[in-house]
Amino acid sequence: MLVSVLALVAYAVGSLVWLRRDPAQRSAAAALVGAELWTLLVGVAAMVAFRWRIFGVMQLFAWGLFLVGPLWLLGLAVVLDGRRRVAAAVLAALLAAIGVDAFVIEPRWLEVSHLQVESEEIRQPLTIALIADLQTDDPGPWEQEALRRALDAKPDLVVFAGDFVHLEPGAPREAEQGALNAILRALPFEDVPLGAWAVNGDVEVKGWETIFDGTGITAASKSTTVTTGPLALTLLRAEDSRADSPPVPVTPGFHVVVGHSPDFAMTRPPADLLLAGHTHGGQVQLPGFGPLMTLSKVPRAWASGHTALPWGGDLVVSRGIGMERREAPRLRFLCRPEVVLIELVPATSRSGTVADAPPPGG
Repeated sequence: MLVSVLALVAYAVGSLVWLRRDPAQRSAAAALVGAELWTLLVGVAAMVAFRWRIFGVMQLFAWGLFLVGPLWLLGLAVVLDGRRRVAAAVLAALLAAIGVDAFVIEPRWLEVSHLQVESEEIRQPLTIALIADLQTDDPGPWEQEALRRALDAKPDLVVFAGDFVHLEPGAPREAEQGALNAILRALPFEDVPLGAWAVNGDVEVKGWETIFDGTGITAASKSTTVTTGPLALTLLRAEDSRADSPPVPVTPGFHVVVGHSPDFAMTRPPADLLLAGHTHGGQVQLPGFGPLMTLSKVPRAWASGHTALPWGGDLVVSRGIGMERREAPRLRFLCRPEVVLIELVPATSRSGTVADAPPPGG
């Protein structure tokens, strides 16, 4: 991977030097573009031949677009003239700016999102903090700050929607899990009134629950339903969050279901509020289109943020705190990392008064 990127950079720099020495060669512009595209195609073909995953291909494409792309556009600006020269230079600057935003700024630009859900089952306002996809390979100040900001809101309930430490399969992970455990221990999760709860995600391995030892956070090793205060809370293991019939029982009162993947929302579970992560909001979103990919069965419009489900209830999918690791490009574009705070409030009638609600549990 690194060799491919360095080769692209070396070729682009060499092309610029040559063009500056002989700017009269207008055909060099076409040669420059063609050679860069050919190099990208060869790199992709090599990665496929060596059975690299799709994220590896995306990594090569991202580096080619945001690093090599501005360089060969500057090369075009050298050999072109007039408006075409200006257009090439502006496009080079735009690509470079997007690259800086996507790789440097947005991945560390945390947003604390506030949502409100009304229900006749709620008698007193409650706040739920949804934390998804820490997905780190080096736990440190970034994760600590994100978790601290979640707790600063004084939530009544905290839920973690999986994907905590992401390393190569089979790689030792004791150090990373220990570092994350130390961060969690240093924060007052035991003071959360209705508790802090965690389900597993796709990157967890056997024994993942030890991440939460001594933290005040309850890790659900299997799907289960509990009662905490006025809420019924169903915690789904990752496999069940994708099951055709997830184990979500009918319960009295306001029912919250937490799973890693939002796929379980498509099964119309008997619950009021569905919480998930997994999609990262796509990590890259385009205006008017949304996330480029979600790796989920839910409609693209549901893969990030708050959705009022057509059959009743609400779905909230977090964009997550971390990013896809290993060979994937570590970038975000128009898709900032987030901690989600959901305020549950009593439903109000048209006159503005709080609607009568049955007592919790009946």
